[in-house]
Amino acid sequence: MANEDGLKGCVKLPTAFEDLEIFVKDSGVSRKVCIKGNHVAPGGRHNCPYSEFETLLSLDTLTKIALRKGRYFRDEVERSENKNYLERKIEILLKEFGIVLSDKRMLDFGCGAGASTLIFLRCGATDITGVDVDQTLLDIAESRLNDFFQRGYRLAKIEYIDGKYSMPFPDGEFDIVWAQAIMEHVLPQQRGVVLRDLWRVLRKGGLLIIFGTPNRLWLKEFHTSNLFFVNYLPLDIAIFIARHCSNRVFASQSKEELLSGGFRGCTYWEIARTLPDAVCLNKVFRKKDLSVGVQSWCGDTDSKLRKKMIEIYGFLMKLSDPILALFDLPQTAFLPSHILVFRKS
Repeated sequence: MANEDGLKGCVKLPTAFEDLEIFVKDSGVSRKVCIKGNHVAPGGRHNCPYSEFETLLSLDTLTKIALRKGRYFRDEVERSENKNYLERKIEILLKEFGIVLSDKRMLDFGCGAGASTLIFLRCGATDITGVDVDQTLLDIAESRLNDFFQRGYRLAKIEYIDGKYSMPFPDGEFDIVWAQAIMEHVLPQQRGVVLRDLWRVLRKGGLLIIFGTPNRLWLKEFHTSNLFFVNYLPLDIAIFIARHCSNRVFASQSKEELLSGGFRGCTYWEIARTLPDAVCLNKVFRKKDLSVGVQSWCGDTDSKLRKKMIEIYGFLMKLSDPILALFDLPQTAFLPSHILVFRKS
């Protein structure tokens, strides 16, 4: 599809960017996509000038994603269509911790455009509720899910949980509450309120899973600015440096925009202290905790050198585990992203 002949019969998707062109050719079962113009490619590569891929998503769904996501169009599609992006990591956690999704009432908190909800359905979920504050994203999610499933899920718009507003669900409504890469987008002062509401709608014996939220203890703030050491600085200084030194951050971005965009990750302690009656299963299944973290981390790179470095770090973490256990700390507290499983006792 790189030349003009290859673009014959293609549909050009609308975007908000004049220099971004997305062409789709419907081949029946699948759609072939060609992107021209700077966009985010697999692996988080920004400013990619050209890429091609194939997807099972419908033309209607792709059109909605293009309008809403713009330069992040392919990144959004990859979330559900590239097994190594997210699905494999979720499968690893479910297998290692023995978590079964079928016949469980499940809440996908902050489901966004529906990638995680779709993956949960593929992994066996049969009764899942996806909620988000953005109706446009929920419209995409509905279209995306309808491409593959006609039952087993429902979607609902909620408001921002601020202490006055709570989710419209009774106490103990769900067996599993899953927060997929969402806590970093909650303003730091609101995280305790949000976690307590998630805990409220979870039944006794149920599981709260915090998955994919960046660890603020990590050397590199890789989510938003891609800068080293800013995680350790006071917020105002970190934002000043990000605005002037990161090619991913605009100088005009406000503090609130950066924080809601995921600039400030969470620590394990920030989450755990909000849930004082929780049993952290990462501390119960210590070897599995490290295995899940390292396998998921290795899945983020194709570089053999980086994979080897990750394995070495995992080995060092294994050696240090007796000390971490002495202080009642899970391994994931010192990995780049959190994969935390709490049981409500």
